[in-house]
Amino acid sequence: MNTDSVIEYHGCELRPVVTATGSGRYTAAAIVTDRAGETRTLGVEGEFASPQEARDEALELAVAWIQQRSVVSDRYVRRT
Repeated sequence: MNTDSVIEYHGCELRPVVTATGSGRYTAAAIVTDRAGETRTLGVEGEFASPQEARDEALELAVAWIQQRSVVSDRYVRRT
């Protein structure tokens, strides 16, 4: 698991978390800490070919959550 970088965005700290799978691919999540110190973990569904791709997707999801976008790519929407 790799959480080596912290990015600040709109007063929040974003920490992408990239984990290698047994099949040589990567999964991702983002840990978001807001100004009040509240922390949320946002998981990205799917596996990625490279750690950079997984990191980028985690950061995109975190930024979308912070901006509270009404439209997010279907890959982030869990259907029940």
